[in-house]
Amino acid sequence: MSQVRIIDDSDGAIVEYASEFLAAGDRSALLAELTQARDRFDRDRVLMYGKTIDAPRMVCAFGDDGLHYRYAGVDRTTHPWPPHLRGARDRIAAVCGHPFNYALVNLYQTGDDYIGWHADKVSDLVPGSSIASLSLGAARPFQLRHKSSGAAHEVMLASGSLLVMRGTCQQFYKHSLPRRRGVTEPRFNITFRHVRSDG
Repeated sequence: MSQVRIIDDSDGAIVEYASEFLAAGDRSALLAELTQARDRFDRDRVLMYGKTIDAPRMVCAFGDDGLHYRYAGVDRTTHPWPPHLRGARDRIAAVCGHPFNYALVNLYQTGDDYIGWHADKVSDLVPGSSIASLSLGAARPFQLRHKSSGAAHEVMLASGSLLVMRGTCQQFYKHSLPRRRGVTEPRFNITFRHVRSDG
């Protein structure tokens, strides 16, 4: 697997990207599996500028029994691992050097769906674990910005690609997936996490 290091800062933030992590057959099988589960997806209700609104993307969580990962006031119920997603999880765990027990799947139905600038919550995660992001469907740009210096990076996330955020990435960087008018193909983004069992 060819991997590029996007960020490698002295403060310990590391971001790595592999553009062709999944082969075409594996991409198709996993995409079909997630598409079949679309009736499990819904929209988070989030607080923005003092108002509660529907998030501009759809979400579903898969994971081991009894796990909870809370974000933006949401505590999602997990569904059992389907076979192709479980297989992808195990392959990514081998690359990252630790297990994953939770996957949050975002569905961006068109380029109008997006996620704004944020850093992922890590207090519920096993210390030292990474967050791995697998993309399927429409290619979309992923942006990272240093919280203090404003140094910016952008990478186009291709279908079947894997992006891994390690170390202090969430402490020092925010990231986003901006709107892209004219994109009509859906995109699934799966973020794998190692959630503490006592979380």
